Amino acid sequence: MPRGVGRARWMAHPQALAGQLAEQGGVARRTRAWLSDPGSMTLKLKARTAHFTVRLLRQRPGPILADEHAALGVPARSRVVERDVILHCDGQPVVFGHTVLSTASVKSDWPFFSKLGNTPLGANLFFDPLVGRSPIQYARLAADHPLMRRIVQALPGLPLPPSLLARRSLFTRRGGVLMVTDVFLPALEPLMRSRPAHAPD
Repeated sequence: MPRGVGRARWMAHPQALAGQLAEQGGVARRTRAWLSDPGSMTLKLKARTAHFTVRLLRQRPGPILADEHAALGVPARSRVVERDVILHCDGQPVVFGHTVLSTASVKSDWPFFSKLGNTPLGANLFFDPLVGRSPIQYARLAADHPLMRRIVQALPGLPLPPSLLARRSLFTRRGGVLMVTDVFLPALEPLMRSRPAHAPD
């Protein structure tokens, strides 16, 4: 595989994506605001939809992706535990979520992880006082990125642009480190333009 193929260029500031955004003006500002929001994506979505669901795609051991091992602080050929989900609002897929953590820390530092099922991860991360969070990183995922290929496989027939915006950050709990990536799907755009209709449960 040529160098750089299947990897994303992760950046420290959402403004660095401004030149890559197809949208202009207010839409671009809203997109940057959603990308950089440090709060729970689950709560933001629940506040803007009548029916929020999580579709679990996979949760199993696998090799770490090429652009993840350095951020997670593990060797390049490490095996990790992966969890992929799609967040749906009123039946529309709006966010692809990807979580990765070392196999050694699942039971010791993240005991709830193996029991999540279709429960959103944010319900645990944002209400646990032991959990800390690193600054968010931002990227545009091209079609050759492994997560883009997983999205295409999970949502066959869904029209997708050549690339999608994503954000990721590290969460720590005791000695364990967990990385969460959110990929924004096209149906999220109307929700970004809407105001919260109600307070989430």
